[in-house]
Amino acid sequence: MFFGELKTESSLNSILTSSIFVIDANNQKVKISKGTIITDKHIEVFLKNNIDSIVCAKLERDDIEENKAVHEISKKIIFKSKSNLMIDKPKQGRCNLISSVNGVIKFNPKQLLSINSVTDKIAVASLKNLSFVKKNQVVISIKAIPFAINKIILNSVIEKSSNCFQILPFKNKVIHLIQTINESLPKKVLEKTILVTRNRLKNCNIDSFYEKKCEHSITELSRKIKESINENADIILVFGASAITDINDVIPKSLVKNGGTIQRLGMPVEPGNLMLLGKLKKNNKNIPLVGMPGCARSPKENGVDWILWRLFCDLGISKKEINDMGNGGLL
Repeated sequence: MFFGELKTESSLNSILTSSIFVIDANNQKVKISKGTIITDKHIEVFLKNNIDSIVCAKLERDDIEENKAVHEISKKIIFKSKSNLMIDKPKQGRCNLISSVNGVIKFNPKQLLSINSVTDKIAVASLKNLSFVKKNQVVISIKAIPFAINKIILNSVIEKSSNCFQILPFKNKVIHLIQTINESLPKKVLEKTILVTRNRLKNCNIDSFYEKKCEHSITELSRKIKESINENADIILVFGASAITDINDVIPKSLVKNGGTIQRLGMPVEPGNLMLLGKLKKNNKNIPLVGMPGCARSPKENGVDWILWRLFCDLGISKKEINDMGNGGLL
């Protein structure tokens, strides 16, 4: 691609590299924007404004214009089926990808690194992997840095881009909330927790929500957990009257008493450290149980949200993935 100063008369079909203000035939000040393809009419206006030379770009053989280039990458970079991503109209060398659902963005960070390592002429930016996204939100942006990309370079980027991004939609799970109580826990805290949890679920398209209360004891909580299992809960959330402080505390013990297994106690995200992730089983159905940290009584984002978003999309969560949450885990 040529980039430099040309005589105005020789600039036909070149690309304007920076915006220029001119006086038009009606004696009005108008802006000719960066990226404009220069026509005979533009040349005439420039000359009337005593603009004898222009800095512009000109495509050469095997160059692909910036908007076409980013659009070609966009078509390849999304999953072939059920990506839940819409491709926006390219403009000024940028093409945005927009989520068509509420859900979680999913991609391989190593693949994104590989795409961005091909050339510094193409930049692909996205939200953080496995983060919450809203319907109609811009979640990925693909930008051509120069005004044109060589075909060979473009093909190399496209080759690396195959099936990189998708949005996993939230599923309408049946959620059971169990709150344990004692004499020192105010009623208004229980009521607020129900409201906050209901809204947290609503943001994830979940409206099947059932709430229970019981004494803060292994016997009573175990009984309530068993009830929820028999009532076909998909996920059980437990708020304790006091925070979980040990693997032998009330909530983990009640999980184990129902034949469940503890997958994780504690996570490297603050707020949200005192989270319990466990698993129960009914026939061939796995039922996650989440011991909720006290901070989740607030609507503010915390570590347990990162766990719930994945569960609501049927994504598994490994210990390594939870350990990785420490990077950026101080909220």
